Amino acid sequence: MTGSITAEFLALQELLAGRYSIERELGRGGMGIVLLARDVALDRPVAIKLLPPHLATRPDERERFLQEARTAAGLAHPNIVPIHLVEARGELVFFVMGFVDGETLRDRVERAGPLPPRLAMKLLQEVAWALGYAHQRGVIHRDVKPDNIMIERATERALVTDFGIALGRRAAESAGGPVVGTARYMSPEQACGEPVDARSDLYSLGATFFYALTGRAPFEGANLPAILTKHVNETAPLVQAVRPDVPAKVGAVVDRLLRKAPSERFQTGDDVARVVGEVRGRDFRAPPLLRAFVRNAQVSTMVLLASALAGKGTGIIGAILIFQLVVVARRLLKDGYTFGDIRAALLAERQVQQEEDEVIKRRRWFLRLDSLWYRVWAGRAGRSFFRLAGLGLKATARPALPSVERTELVLGHSALSAYKALPKEERRQARDLPDVLERLETGAEALRARGDTGESLTEAVAALEHLRLALVKRQSGVGSPSDLTLVLERAKEIGDHVERRLAAVAEVQALLE
Repeated sequence: MTGSITAEFLALQELLAGRYSIERELGRGGMGIVLLARDVALDRPVAIKLLPPHLATRPDERERFLQEARTAAGLAHPNIVPIHLVEARGELVFFVMGFVDGETLRDRVERAGPLPPRLAMKLLQEVAWALGYAHQRGVIHRDVKPDNIMIERATERALVTDFGIALGRRAAESAGGPVVGTARYMSPEQACGEPVDARSDLYSLGATFFYALTGRAPFEGANLPAILTKHVNETAPLVQAVRPDVPAKVGAVVDRLLRKAPSERFQTGDDVARVVGEVRGRDFRAPPLLRAFVRNAQVSTMVLLASALAGKGTGIIGAILIFQLVVVARRLLKDGYTFGDIRAALLAERQVQQEEDEVIKRRRWFLRLDSLWYRVWAGRAGRSFFRLAGLGLKATARPALPSVERTELVLGHSALSAYKALPKEERRQARDLPDVLERLETGAEALRARGDTGESLTEAVAALEHLRLALVKRQSGVGSPSDLTLVLERAKEIGDHVERRLAAVAEVQALLE
């Protein structure tokens, strides 16, 4: 775990020990603290959203928070962040959801500027699919905005999250009530506190992608009432009027979503997705800048190879080609792409070429020559090129990824580091601790290798977790040496139990053989 140790972390981790292991805090807002954790049994990263304790004691806030989890848990769609678990234990009210390694749509626009139209259309289509699916199941999101759309880093897939103020269709259509949502992306009917339906979400979808394409919301004002008044009374500006380089067909989709009258908008999310699909045409494979580098790399490699075979060296043309590649490479690195991103795009392009080669039946020698460019750029030479191209560039801040090691190893290393930080006398009193950690790590790994992810694995990992927590508390001045001793004794008992179980299983297998 990194960052400051909070009471919420300690209490929640003690409750979840053996099931989930918390690594660090991802962020916090008015309605929740989001933590990165690991699912012990499945050994995968997850995110845990915890209701702040001062809100957990308020029945209305508690119920609203749990409503988000219950609503989203009933939705299973590739473009909706999944919910795995919902629990309320006293002041600990939380749910466990899928971890998305990426950034929000707002983060992307703030980092890299308005989206290229093609990428915007890809994301718009995916969000429309997700909303259409939710609407068919009677769920109106009511807070569609750039902050609630995640973009997965590896695939640039859009995932909708935060159904915290969603309503079932019957409730949405039958009553108004207080105005909830985010002003800059709110439909006119929602701003007026009127009943809303799926078309209200589609207006918010239009406002969201107006922002994605232009870098600004359709309406701005000095305060919330001023913004809401504009949503109700003023016609939204056309996308092309703000950003002329956006294709007319792309802008028309967003413009129609922003019509004041619900009857004039698209009527369903599936309608939006279908029209966007027609506008997009050929499937999007990689970000435009990555595709530009791939094309340049292929052409440059073949030109340089031909020049070398002709005995003319690189020459002026070769130097220009290399310079152009360096410029694009530096732009990619500056925008936060890594060599792994470039390599994935190269291999994807190669796969497309192989499909084409099979159809036109190219000769084997030509295939080998044609594949040379991607082997060069996807291998060590490409990695070295990007390392050199990135000299002098400031590293782009990207969130740390979850550890790729097994949960038991992460916990063991963390506990051992905390043990070594103890005063010498306390280390002497707990001198058995490193050996117990190693036994528990080894036992947990052996159980996992056998496919035994049941109670014994849970107990072993929980014992490691409790040791880590006891050591963390000692460092924080919260726990006592006697607390650590009790946890250590219990961990020894669990280690013995795990070893006996493994020995019994091995004996049975030996008899069967």
